[in-house]
Amino acid sequence: MTSPAAGPGGELPIAAGGLVRHLTGLTVVDVRRAETRKASVTLSRGRIIALDEPAPEGAETIDLDGCWATPSFVDMHAHVTFEPRIHDGAVGFDFDETPEVGGLRAVQNLTEALRNGICLVRDVGGRAPHMAEAKRHAVSGSILLPELVTSGEPLCLPNGHGSVFGQHLTQSTIDEVLERQAAAGHEWLKIMNGPELWPDDELARIIRSAHRAGMLTAVHAFTPDGIRAAVRAGATTVEHGMVAEAHLIAEAKNRSTVFVPTSYCSWISLRARFIVSQPANEVAILDYWHAYLEQCRPAHIAGGLPVLVGTDAGCAPCSFDDYVDELIRFERWGIAPMEVIQNATIRAAECLKRAASFGSIDVGKWANLVVTEHDPTVSLAALRYPILVLYKGSSVFNALGERWP
Repeated sequence: MTSPAAGPGGELPIAAGGLVRHLTGLTVVDVRRAETRKASVTLSRGRIIALDEPAPEGAETIDLDGCWATPSFVDMHAHVTFEPRIHDGAVGFDFDETPEVGGLRAVQNLTEALRNGICLVRDVGGRAPHMAEAKRHAVSGSILLPELVTSGEPLCLPNGHGSVFGQHLTQSTIDEVLERQAAAGHEWLKIMNGPELWPDDELARIIRSAHRAGMLTAVHAFTPDGIRAAVRAGATTVEHGMVAEAHLIAEAKNRSTVFVPTSYCSWISLRARFIVSQPANEVAILDYWHAYLEQCRPAHIAGGLPVLVGTDAGCAPCSFDDYVDELIRFERWGIAPMEVIQNATIRAAECLKRAASFGSIDVGKWANLVVTEHDPTVSLAALRYPILVLYKGSSVFNALGERWP
């Protein structure tokens, strides 16, 4: 299979500055067909230009015999302008710090994402000027960073959760909020619905308005009432929550609701090294959240509802380094490794409307690969130790040693 750009006989000439790289010996994780198969992968100008074709004349060939290639990952829940390690005491963090510092935090966090094989990140909340700086760096072309999909400042109840970096309808109408969102280039509206809850009809009105404006909606919800309201109001994604009631499982499936439980975050946030820095009321909320996820999990999974992967990176104590831990947590829940990988790649890319360029190893898509020495479809722990991470064809992590030309 060759790209439309191929010349006669499938030749792929090297254009000026366009190195052609040919990877051989790989077993590719094909997330569209839910199978693994041997394949060569040819890359140029950041994209996959051929699969299962001979090496073009003049191509740089890299022998990866005995290795597996997985599509690089999508993180559905992050806060890239926040500082994940503030509780360690080595650095400070303040929501009122300068936008320039917020932009630098984003560069640091997103660089860590790439190292972990994450090529597409949805940010679900940050101060407007800080997010503008983050977006400026992400699209500048001067720094190699994951593609960033954003939701801007979350919509909060007055003095409710997230108010310190959010926006309120006491200050603007929903139409004004959506107009600002669109002008800032945000594709999502994040709505906080817990612990403090919007009236159900008001939440539904907000979500309908956003969808009419062409904006997708992410609802923060981790209590039964908050999650139930988010599903019934038609939220695109529910953040931090899962469901156990049979009637709500059926409704969520009917509405194609997507869930991002950030489960590893719920566990790590209760480790002693973190909770010593938290007030008692916050620890009580964290304890409730973790217990509720554990309670819902068996019925949610048995009901066939999706669980996409989000780290909550940026919110202390969570970082992009937690990504594979979230995958392994899903595996321990009884979800097959291939399905977990599909949730982390193609299904997340589809949810973000980015499947044309991300989420699978296919001709025409970005050359985003995580290469391992062991089969991740047998054990997801293989993904802890990549030997090569390619993002848009560039090596962002490389432990190949002399195997790299």
